[in-house]
Amino acid sequence: MPLSKTLIKNALSNYAGFFVSALVALFISPFVVHHLGNAAYGLWALFQSVFGYFGLLDLGLGISVIKYISQFHAKNDQQSINIFGSTILLAYLVIGTIALILAFLAAPFITHIFNIPIEFKHIAFYAVIISGFNTVTVFPMGFLINNLSAHQRYDLTNLIGIIRSLIYAVSVVLLLNYGFGLLSLFMLNLVLSIITLLIASYLVLIKYKFVNIKLNLFDFDMLKMAYKYSIFAFLNSISAQVLLNIGNLIISIFLSVELVTYYALAFRVNNIVLGIIGSVVGVTLPVYSSLWAVNDKEKIRFTYLEITKGIILLSLPISMVAIIYNASIMNVWIGPGYHLAALTLVFLTVVSFIHYIGGYVTGFLLFGIGKHKALSIANAVAAVANLILAIGLTKFIDIKYGQGYGVLGIPIALGLSMNAVDIFFLPWYVNRVIELDNRIYLKNFIKPVVFIIPATIAALLIKYYYEPHTLLIFVIESAIIGFTYWGLYYLFGLTKEEKTRYLGYVKQFVGK
Repeated sequence: MPLSKTLIKNALSNYAGFFVSALVALFISPFVVHHLGNAAYGLWALFQSVFGYFGLLDLGLGISVIKYISQFHAKNDQQSINIFGSTILLAYLVIGTIALILAFLAAPFITHIFNIPIEFKHIAFYAVIISGFNTVTVFPMGFLINNLSAHQRYDLTNLIGIIRSLIYAVSVVLLLNYGFGLLSLFMLNLVLSIITLLIASYLVLIKYKFVNIKLNLFDFDMLKMAYKYSIFAFLNSISAQVLLNIGNLIISIFLSVELVTYYALAFRVNNIVLGIIGSVVGVTLPVYSSLWAVNDKEKIRFTYLEITKGIILLSLPISMVAIIYNASIMNVWIGPGYHLAALTLVFLTVVSFIHYIGGYVTGFLLFGIGKHKALSIANAVAAVANLILAIGLTKFIDIKYGQGYGVLGIPIALGLSMNAVDIFFLPWYVNRVIELDNRIYLKNFIKPVVFIIPATIAALLIKYYYEPHTLLIFVIESAIIGFTYWGLYYLFGLTKEEKTRYLGYVKQFVGK
């Protein structure tokens, strides 16, 4: 299948999965907040962050699965896929067992670490145990999902995600309407992980036979090779957790669990925007890995420039709408009284937009070609700076302004630390690695930024005269603003050669 068709097919598949998960997130968050209250929702968000750290126990193996299986697949080396897959799966079973033991050890102390209201202390204890069992399931499940991604079967990974999201949405509604509480949501995650594991096992091991798992194929040299690649991926994973998922923890320790809700809601909206971007960028890692395996730098440069321009065109209008409509988003989504979440969303949106362009796109390329050591070290430095700044700014702003405004210290710290790497290091390092002229790279930004000016004016006028009071009106206004920007860019921003090329992509995709 041609490269452009593969990228478009996988990106569209990701958008289908994203669309369903985004709708579920938009519906479930206010539903849970209104049924359980701010404190319970804050605790739920807190534990989702806490157990995100258990994923670090794989020491970065997850991304090595995509890297090496896609590389072996490009060389038609099925034997290496079988040996590598058997080795990693056995390693995951051991890691999962360790995670479960750690959960049992941590459970009695969890309420002493975080500022958890007394009525939720017993729930916190059992939530740790349940999440430990969930982690045991998540590791082999992740291996199988990554195997599908390595074979560029994003249609299947997204089908699994869609099924899980729909079951999750229906189950949450039924559980809370029938009087079950917060603990039932943790149990639901465990049940869904088991279902996902079974579906992925059938697809990978039985139906498509992408890998033949035999424990006697375990190869210590393969494990060493994987960890040699993944050790810096592990460092990057730690950095990512400290950069992106430390907010809920710091707020719960230095402020309160209830204030976690305001940050978590803004973060949830921001993650929906990230999902739009990630649906395109996420499919590039196995592509870059395959191209690097055959030393096709010219196609890597072309793909990188096209993806970067696409992300700019996607993220600029979406980020602009999130900033201008911040209060409207929270009002039509959750209801009145969440101005702090709206303000937090503004800061997060600015920080995230810079990261999409400078860090997210470049990161996938560097991991794909195995040149991620410098990325991991830079992000580690940023993570340390972010942790120090986040604690200091959260406490300082809370003392000076009160009323929960200490929450804003989290996105401000993130911007000062992570965005410094995104702006001043990563793009220029990537350009040097793939031998791309910096001037050609910078030209990607000029026209998209120019065309956002009339779109911003249109957004301000629309909001001024037609303030949205329902989610439907907000979606319609956002679509008008977005298509105004993209329409103007298509008519006046694209060259004749670019229009012909993009039309060729479409024809190629539909098979004409």
